[in-house]
Amino acid sequence: MKVSVSKDFETNMKALLPLVPEPTTVLKKEDLAQVDLLSDPTDNNSTKVKFSFKILKGGNGKSARDVIQWFMNVERAFAGLNSNNGQLRFQMIQQFAAGAALSGFNHNVQALAAPARATLIATAQAAVTADDGTNAARRTALDTQLAAVQALTDETVLAQNGGLQIVSTSTE
Repeated sequence: MKVSVSKDFETNMKALLPLVPEPTTVLKKEDLAQVDLLSDPTDNNSTKVKFSFKILKGGNGKSARDVIQWFMNVERAFAGLNSNNGQLRFQMIQQFAAGAALSGFNHNVQALAAPARATLIATAQAAVTADDGTNAARRTALDTQLAAVQALTDETVLAQNGGLQIVSTSTE
């Protein structure tokens, strides 16, 4: 098998993704997300550390390094704030992203949350339908659960099981 190499390959000495990160330059304070991370995320009384990073705005001109660094910063913020449910992470990303990046994320959340909500409603409805009605307290609890599930929105469904997966998938 013959391998051909571009003539510019040997003379181009700039690495595609240099190992040394380029310094982050921010022109406006509005381009930064700032959070107070806990040194021990499970202890609210632990030492707090200020952490700032560049907001991901999306669109053209974002390098792979910028996007990778943003994902690493967001994961660091989630860990330092003990963010362990999808609804909380959704609300945080509203502050960590802007422009096309935020629009794309919100669209993906809506596209994934609606079927998840429909599944929860169908499961609760099936439980109500399957109930034989002999236990009034159980019937009331099932009806209450069905009403609560029907009241979920695209955002509040993220606090349910599977919400973290929806948020993680929406950021891809």
